[in-house]
Amino acid sequence: MIPRFKFRLKEAAADVDEKIYRRFPVHKQAFATVGLEDTGQLGITYALEKMWENMAGKMFGGVPGHSRFDHALDMGANAMNLLLGAYGYPNSQFLKWDPLFVPEFLHGNKVEADAARLTAQVKEAARLYGSDLTGIAHLDKKWVYSEDLFKPFIFTAEGPPRETEEGFLIPESVNKAVVLAVAMPPDLSAASPGVPASTAASLGYSRMGILAVSLAEYIRSLGYTAVPCMNDTALSIPLAVEAGLGELGRHGLLITPEYGPCVRLCKVLTDMPLLPDRPYNFGITDFCRQCLLCAVNCPPQAISYNEPSYHGACVNNNPGVRKWFIDATSCLRFWQKNGTSCANCIASCPFYYGFVSSQCLECVRCDTTDGCALQYITHLRLKYGYLTQKLWGTRPAWTPQVRTGL
Repeated sequence: MIPRFKFRLKEAAADVDEKIYRRFPVHKQAFATVGLEDTGQLGITYALEKMWENMAGKMFGGVPGHSRFDHALDMGANAMNLLLGAYGYPNSQFLKWDPLFVPEFLHGNKVEADAARLTAQVKEAARLYGSDLTGIAHLDKKWVYSEDLFKPFIFTAEGPPRETEEGFLIPESVNKAVVLAVAMPPDLSAASPGVPASTAASLGYSRMGILAVSLAEYIRSLGYTAVPCMNDTALSIPLAVEAGLGELGRHGLLITPEYGPCVRLCKVLTDMPLLPDRPYNFGITDFCRQCLLCAVNCPPQAISYNEPSYHGACVNNNPGVRKWFIDATSCLRFWQKNGTSCANCIASCPFYYGFVSSQCLECVRCDTTDGCALQYITHLRLKYGYLTQKLWGTRPAWTPQVRTGL
């Protein structure tokens, strides 16, 4: 990771109006509300039925970029995601809250080590299991979902994490989140709104599943509790910001110095006494104030052109945090029409590849936190091996990071 110590924030990363903010329920996500409107059934995948209909129509109708081979590549990339966690349902499939294969003599006995060593060991294990970026955050209850589709998340004084008829019970002792980012293949994401961008996301989700499950079993083998999460249980982006992985962009996504917004996030909640990281300010969010590229390139115009607000843009938003809100319903409706997902907001972000001189022609300011955040972060990415650039002014190229583990 690019060093962050000189950019750390002392204040809170999120500007929250406590009078307005309430924990968010999963059944208000766009996938749930759009699916319910379309089919009358409450679930995460029902909204995809119209997308699949249009996918089939374009594929068998010979629409360029929607060939059988394109979609087959996406299906294969998504296989481990669906096997391990299916985007994330709490305490299900391989995202079980109890140990999967760890014997009792390991998970029943805590290893004796100080917090610094445990933190270092967990981050190294995460790297080996496939994490490109790893940070630790306090588990702020406000970022835990209030309810899943049918049951609430309830904090309890004691006991292991467990599911009952009443809800999903999380003990107060589970107070840390190991937040993990996996980078997606940039050339595939750049093909948005074509099928290859969906393949990039599917690969990201499959790697998320492998990573979260593997790290949870590692933590359990050291005698501590671990709750593996993909999209479920808690909001990934606020936790990632607090863990120092990146900053929130206009498009509602995490922007990291290393990979821009081209990442997928998962997390493992634990009672292990880990040392938390700090949020930081590279000037990315300040840059987003003057940059409108994601909004301009959004097909359904679901991204705000206005100033950040405490008030949402649609039923799928959770008011009370000052940010740019996304019209998630419009976004998902375009996915349905497109016959595959869309990642234009990722591919059009200047932090996706990095600075090129022509971008100055449309930029209206240079007074972000310490000069131009885009130029400075590009310099850091080149310095630490995340980009290469043959000629100044040309578009930098991602440098593939050599994987040594899963």
